[in-house]
Amino acid sequence: MHTLEQLNAFIMVYEQGSYSAAAKLLGKSRTTVRELIITYEDTVGYSLFLIDGRKAIPSDKAHQLYFHAKVVEKQNRDLHCYSQALFEQQVHTINIVHDVIVPLMLMSNIERKIKATYSHLAINWLHRTRQEALIILQNGQADLAIMPDRGMLFPETEITWVTLGSLHLKCYARKNSPLLISKPHDTEVTIHHLQNETQYITENFFSMNMGFAKVSPKIQIISNNDLLCELLKYNGWAAMPEAYMKNHLKSGDLVEVNIKEISNSRLISLNVYFKVGKDTQELFKNTINWVVEISSSSLQ
Repeated sequence: MHTLEQLNAFIMVYEQGSYSAAAKLLGKSRTTVRELIITYEDTVGYSLFLIDGRKAIPSDKAHQLYFHAKVVEKQNRDLHCYSQALFEQQVHTINIVHDVIVPLMLMSNIERKIKATYSHLAINWLHRTRQEALIILQNGQADLAIMPDRGMLFPETEITWVTLGSLHLKCYARKNSPLLISKPHDTEVTIHHLQNETQYITENFFSMNMGFAKVSPKIQIISNNDLLCELLKYNGWAAMPEAYMKNHLKSGDLVEVNIKEISNSRLISLNVYFKVGKDTQELFKNTINWVVEISSSSLQ
């Protein structure tokens, strides 16, 4: 029968591609990691890795085993988090971290709903990148995070989530942008045209490494949406949520750019993330339900 320590060693070697790199992340010696793998191979009865110099190359069976091992590892971590969450303490403050693309009205409505029941509660709204959000969720500095979905099966840490809905991403530029002037009778441009202009991108999108959001080699990273839109009045283009840009379109400062290769808009899902077991506490269970309820009427 395998042990969790063997599974952890197998997963880490598989993901890192070497005993040394896995040992460093596990806080063990290379010899210890190697012994754990050998013992696990004896247990399952077949080889898991081919050693080529410093590289550990997974066998075909290792590729098939990895997903199932990852599920068991995650379930073990979830069990630990759930058991810790059962110890409920009185809550006076709730910290919610969010991405800059989360609609302001959505957050305002969520706060009003929470305050209607828990008037004593102090609610802190903190802007963070996805990576920062997951770290402080895990260490307990944050309670909930409203963030874009990165489209992966496993989250980066011991958390769970509920999908809230989708935002429409579209491309925008100033009304006298070369993207539009170069095509006076047809505002539809191509990806190639976008690559010739400066692209402004939010810090969170950039740090999430969302491939569809990175188009131009001339990228400038902006952490503040208001600054991004102000810069956009004078240069470049950006992919931004449709709801956020409505006032800028109404004022005439910015216009939508139709892209030939992209029909209408690109959808990006928003999720609410929280530690496993967090929803066993009544206050957080109610709050999560309200976030989902309000989002369902605000997002598609």
